[in-house]
Amino acid sequence: MKAVVVRPVVVWGGRELVGGEFSAQSALPRFVPSFASSPLGTYCVDTTDRTLSLTYDDGPNPDDTPRILDLLAERGRTATFYVLGQQVKRHPQIVRRIVDEGHELALHGDTHDSLLTMSTRTAVRRIRDAKALVEDTAGTRLRTYRPPYGEHTLAQAFGIRALGLRLVNWSGDAVDWIDDEESAVAERSLAGVFPGAILLLHDHRGDPEKLEEGQRLPAFDRAGVLRRILDGLDERDYETLTVKDLLAKHVNVRTHIRY
Repeated sequence: MKAVVVRPVVVWGGRELVGGEFSAQSALPRFVPSFASSPLGTYCVDTTDRTLSLTYDDGPNPDDTPRILDLLAERGRTATFYVLGQQVKRHPQIVRRIVDEGHELALHGDTHDSLLTMSTRTAVRRIRDAKALVEDTAGTRLRTYRPPYGEHTLAQAFGIRALGLRLVNWSGDAVDWIDDEESAVAERSLAGVFPGAILLLHDHRGDPEKLEEGQRLPAFDRAGVLRRILDGLDERDYETLTVKDLLAKHVNVRTHIRY
């Protein structure tokens, strides 16, 4: 993976759009059935409200996830955790704590393998089995799915939809899957803040074998990064909602993942 930040704006007609301006600029007919647009993952929502979603991928992790949960509880904030089945098997008690404390549990797959490396039948089967595992462990229904790397095919997207899952990507990226200073990671995340944003963070790294030359696995304090982010959100007077609640409350902005 390359350390490229997904920009928190869309350029349309030579100008940047932010929350509250997307609906009038749709590239698709206004009344497109939801199923027909399902291959386009949700990028953010269209609102002028100072609200957004914090999302964590690849966990749970016994070293970081509990401390992140402690801080969220301390600050009265909610987040959405896109978990991997392999991690759920190892740490079921953390998964149950996520649900018990009012956060949203969502699916990131069984492992961190890209869907582009497998057939549609295999991809859908693996997602279905991971969904069943996580739901059985947590005792709650999963509503959204984020493919590893944001990658999927058209046929896979329709198969995922048939499982009752909505595709969700992100509009802001902390690039926290490689080591860096806490301040730099938090700054990248806060740079992606705008009304209706979906911010991508990690409480684990699901593909350490893909570390590139010159990169190091994260050694910074993930809870420390979150504290800096929450301080920034407090200063900007932003509310946090789970992805499920954010999508239900506002018009969804869908797009292909933008690198």
